[in-house]
Amino acid sequence: MGQAALRQRHRRRRRLAGTALVWAGAVAFGTAYGSGALDRWLPASGLPTIFRPAADHTPTVDGHGPADAAATADGPGIRASFGRCKWGGGQFCVVDGDTIYLGGSKVRIADIDAPETHDYGCPSELALGNRATDRLGALLNSGRVTLRPIDRDRDVYGRLLRRVEVDGRDVGDTLVSEGLARPYAGGRKPWC
Repeated sequence: MGQAALRQRHRRRRRLAGTALVWAGAVAFGTAYGSGALDRWLPASGLPTIFRPAADHTPTVDGHGPADAAATADGPGIRASFGRCKWGGGQFCVVDGDTIYLGGSKVRIADIDAPETHDYGCPSELALGNRATDRLGALLNSGRVTLRPIDRDRDVYGRLLRRVEVDGRDVGDTLVSEGLARPYAGGRKPWC
């Protein structure tokens, strides 16, 4: 093999190694961002405003009035169109079966554990996680969404911990009763 062919092969290998390294970094960053592990290190100016329920549970932004006056004028809660935000970030979207963005703030549904869709252990966990994510989106799109505080404000990743209700019905209880989530028992437990 000639010198030119060897140099070309070496360049191809370096390019492939560089591409693989960039791809692996992007996947790792996306997984960490989607799980909320990076939220505490992001600059405050780049983060969405904090969504806090008022005493009457009408959504507010930073405690200074309704998040969406039109949506809250005829009752508590907020009605929005929830899409999917697989890697996080958004105003109104579903990350997975137990995490959403509501008014730009990341909310972890309290007291349930849904299968993972980012760092899953086996294909059946991913499939069930996708079903839970789709069902959660359908539930949130079916009525007015209300957050109820629990004894803790945030989880270890800085996500708001709340019971989430749609038209007064607990979303976590619905997902558990349909076999798409389980009661949270502390720590990460396998689904495979």
